[in-house]
Amino acid sequence: MQPKIEFGSEPSSEAKRAYTKARELFRMGKLAAARDAAETVIDCSPGFSSGRRLYADILIGCGQFSAARDQLQQALGLFPDSVERRRPIQLHLATAFVREGDLAGALRVLQSADFAPVEQLDLALLSQLGYLLTLCESHGSALQAFEAALRERPDDPLLLFNCAAANRAMGKLERAEVLYDRVLALNPDDWEAYKNRSDLRKQTPDHNHVRELQQRLSRADLPQVAKVQLHFALAKEYEDLGEYSASFDALQLGCGARRSGIDYQLDRDLSVMQGIADAFDKNFLDQPSVPESMGQEIIFILGMPRTGSTLLDRVLCAAGDVVSAGEPDTFARMLLREARRASDGRDGQNPILDAAENLNIAEVGSAYVRQLKTRAQLAGGRRIIDKNPMNFLYLGWIARALPGAKIIHLCRNPMDTCFAIYKTLFKSAYPFSYDQVEMAEYYCGYRKLMHHWKQIFPERVIDVHYERLVAELAREGRNLYQACDLAWSDRILDSYYRDHTGTATASAAQVRQPVYLTSVNKWQHYGKELIPMQEILRREGVDFDG
Repeated sequence: MQPKIEFGSEPSSEAKRAYTKARELFRMGKLAAARDAAETVIDCSPGFSSGRRLYADILIGCGQFSAARDQLQQALGLFPDSVERRRPIQLHLATAFVREGDLAGALRVLQSADFAPVEQLDLALLSQLGYLLTLCESHGSALQAFEAALRERPDDPLLLFNCAAANRAMGKLERAEVLYDRVLALNPDDWEAYKNRSDLRKQTPDHNHVRELQQRLSRADLPQVAKVQLHFALAKEYEDLGEYSASFDALQLGCGARRSGIDYQLDRDLSVMQGIADAFDKNFLDQPSVPESMGQEIIFILGMPRTGSTLLDRVLCAAGDVVSAGEPDTFARMLLREARRASDGRDGQNPILDAAENLNIAEVGSAYVRQLKTRAQLAGGRRIIDKNPMNFLYLGWIARALPGAKIIHLCRNPMDTCFAIYKTLFKSAYPFSYDQVEMAEYYCGYRKLMHHWKQIFPERVIDVHYERLVAELAREGRNLYQACDLAWSDRILDSYYRDHTGTATASAAQVRQPVYLTSVNKWQHYGKELIPMQEILRREGVDFDG
């Protein structure tokens, strides 16, 4: 049965034929032909809202985001007095913004009056609204949407999973565990739910899932994804119980299963980092047209993942007028877009380096600030944190584009850093993290590039050491606030971990408690097992024993 077609006005017969043709061509990936057919639809029946929405999807596929949004805005204009007809188009518009990487634009749409109150929305709208809000790091609003949806359909495994994830992001960990238990009761093959549930709290001898995980792993027909999720979950629970040898055995199996499914070549990443260091000297892209104040609203936290960035983010957000953007790829997207423009659309091996001095770095900075500043305003803040750790690759471009931004480099013991990354199951990022040698080699490449950046921009990089931060939070926090031109108050020591904003990072559970020292030198529980990692670091002169 075909889905019902929306009409702003009844389309002509020719428009209907062209619509069917455009839809089929789009499904086949023939974008140019699909675009031509969609243009015929609009020419014949300008008031056909489904035609404009299909045309918008085709334009998004072609990378023509502005034109796509224009089509959706015109579709919205067909229903000025019908909020029910506007809502799905608004969600479509928000999706277009997300696809472009403009989370500020998406949030403006999602926070419109058309979606208030959420209790009045139907199930399909609630589910899509919650999903988009999650992508936009608006976890509190996403939780409201998912909880409202769950009240309408309490035994839907997908809704239960999404609601559990939203509760986890907002620190409602007991509620999240109850929901994950319900997910697994309804769908025992939801492998990701096992791992997410294990991460919610420290497991104890009286309250753990080790036997259940072992039973699931004993199945002979387990798919690869199940082996990955279950072994990582089991490794986490064994570590909580102090059974380190069993934990590492499970971790090795999980990492091996994950790495076998990834097409990744470490040499390419190392070559990119070396290429950046070779090309970016003290005179590279030094364009006087960039105002010194550009980016003064922005605080970057970068380095390697799993080094305490979420903790640092919380400490800074406790200032009151600082909000977090999470880990967006906004700067990299805008830099790449400008590089392609400067290279006339040619895609070389490294378009950003290929564009060299032709880049308009001032435009990259101003476009980035517009998006992040809007996100700060929507969240009620004056300044905003971008804590995407991989921004270390673009530090030179950030420094040139945003002279007023603060750049914090978060450092941690090299072995603790490498092991913390190695034992974390990421959704898609950090493909180097599932092999000890690759992990250590990548770390050394990162370390060399950071050394280079500090030589080029000695006054710009603010080093913060994780071990000092957790041992002397008051002193280190005060120094950090001073470096970021923020006013320190001792009340921050009692408030940073009570923050009601959400986070979807791997540290979502840990940041809901005061700082602790138990993660310092944690790698030493696995000294013998981690010899391959240690040998690489020692070979490169990296000290991790001090």
